[in-house]
Amino acid sequence: MVKENGTKVSLSRREIQAPIRPFWSWRAIVISLLLLPLNLYWIGVTEGLWHALHMTTLSLPMNALMLLLTLHWLNKLVGRFFPSLRLQAGELLLVHLALTVQSVFIGHDAMVSLMGVIPAAPWFETPANRWQSLFFDYLPHWLVIADKSAVRAFYLGGSKFYGSGLERFWLMPALAWTLLLTCLFVAYLALTAPFYRRWAHEERLAFPILRLPMDIAEGRLNWRTPSFWLGFALAGFVDMVNHLNWLFPRIPFLRVRARDRDLAWYLTEPPFNAIGSTPLALYPFIIGYGYLMPLDLCASAWFFYLLRKAERVGGAWLGLTGLPRFPYENEQAAGAALGIAALTLWRSRFSLLAFCQGRGSGYPMTPATTLLLLVIALSVCWLMAVRAGMRPTTAIAFWAIHFLIALTVTRLRAEAGPPSHSLLYANPQDLMLASLGTRTFRPRELTALALFFWFNRLNRNHAAPVIMEGWQLTEQIRSPFSRSTLLMVAMAVLSVLGCFVLYPSLFYREGAATRIGEVVWVGQDTFNRLATWVGNPTPPDYWARSFVACGFLFTLLLNALYHRLPWWALHPIGYLLGTSFAVDYYWLCLLLSSVAKWLLLRYGGARTAQAMAPFFIGLIFGEGMVACAWSVYGVLVHKPMYDAWW
Repeated sequence: MVKENGTKVSLSRREIQAPIRPFWSWRAIVISLLLLPLNLYWIGVTEGLWHALHMTTLSLPMNALMLLLTLHWLNKLVGRFFPSLRLQAGELLLVHLALTVQSVFIGHDAMVSLMGVIPAAPWFETPANRWQSLFFDYLPHWLVIADKSAVRAFYLGGSKFYGSGLERFWLMPALAWTLLLTCLFVAYLALTAPFYRRWAHEERLAFPILRLPMDIAEGRLNWRTPSFWLGFALAGFVDMVNHLNWLFPRIPFLRVRARDRDLAWYLTEPPFNAIGSTPLALYPFIIGYGYLMPLDLCASAWFFYLLRKAERVGGAWLGLTGLPRFPYENEQAAGAALGIAALTLWRSRFSLLAFCQGRGSGYPMTPATTLLLLVIALSVCWLMAVRAGMRPTTAIAFWAIHFLIALTVTRLRAEAGPPSHSLLYANPQDLMLASLGTRTFRPRELTALALFFWFNRLNRNHAAPVIMEGWQLTEQIRSPFSRSTLLMVAMAVLSVLGCFVLYPSLFYREGAATRIGEVVWVGQDTFNRLATWVGNPTPPDYWARSFVACGFLFTLLLNALYHRLPWWALHPIGYLLGTSFAVDYYWLCLLLSSVAKWLLLRYGGARTAQAMAPFFIGLIFGEGMVACAWSVYGVLVHKPMYDAWW
């Protein structure tokens, strides 16, 4: 990697200026509340009903970014004729914060997935799979729906939800899940607050995800730069052609998605066929996002992804048949996630101590408030897990691992800002069951673990990093932390309740089974896993434990090398991203953007690389605006459009 004066060069490692005067705006709150139903319906239909576009699976939800951009343009138009009504940049950023929190809960991996879990068991149960005898007696009635007539109408559609009596089956699960998700969000607030000053002021992390919203709100986007419009036109052309092909098949199709090209299709002979799916996607907007990432982190992600594939091929070539799951990617990823959490805690130990002692300023919450919220939220989470079927010690272990992974996700977003982070293999359930064996747990415990799997499954729609980014925005606009915190909590609660108001009516009208998507897949996956756990008890997997330890120790080694060797550029966060399915869909995009950035830095210097940034930002907006515009059109005419992103 290119270094200058011993420091790794990164375009995103810049101090975000804060020229905005202190303020608080109720106008921004009203606008956020007005946009909630629109955002909810747009995402509910596009991602929930049609399983398309997947805007909320991105670290920076594209729907929130495009709504912010639209609001910015409307604000400029209104400001020309009514200057007193013009919104300040800080008000726009408050709206963006609210939209982002909304998207975390209403999106693909959150409430859309939960909609698939609540009614799934009675629908997919058959005499052949024996679910009735395996675990039906252990399902907590207050978290799921057991009435077969209500479930049947949900999947087949053609039914009216409100006024039909179906609401009563959803009332108790809606209240229970809303309570759990609210307490989870409050726990994230309390857990991340002590780290804020350390990350934002002492380590000065980049927070790359905030660059585009800040540039939009403060009018810093280089719209008139030719390179921006070149990138915009290139990305927009690709997306426009493929959307037109969706409507008119005679128009040529440009194969740029992960599902359209795969290296595994051409490697059919052993040992190379052990490589598994290796998509060759060329998403323009991901290439743009990759350019905004710190260079060392971007390159580390695709390097460790390719290393993971090389491990597969090498294992097949060496004939490691005695290790059927070699190279134990799940376990390596889990070990890496725990390793990054441990490093985060260790590096922050002095600032955490200062926070607990009440020394220093710049924290979003006081120690007393943090402790109170933490005790209340964690107690409710623990009690609900125990009430669902876990033993007290199992619930403690589950939540401990969950919150350690949440800390890791928050750290990687603040430091690396990857376009998306599907930490598929890093979750409490897989880690606990592989390490201890399913026979260690009672069927009732396994049932509770399965019901809690949906919000640990991918770690993309994750609230914890949004909170940390929200506090960074709050500080930049010089707004009170207390008010922005209340805003985030209010948006979280209203979003969850809004989903329970809208989503069931959508599925009872349209039918969840009429369009195979996340709602169907998550429900099947949840209870297929549970049936396997209960029906096929397994002993502790000592190889799995060993590879968890290897992942953990290798992460510590990478961290030591990264901070002690000036020439070492491989980052432990890149190891986690490359091992845990996070970059599987877009590793090639990161490779191209990092190579381009390295060449520009190497032969043109930092100024040249900065001058080319508008081109890559244009790639983001070109694809984002075209895809979102077609998505809105599809919602208006009630017709699914081309799925541009996965």
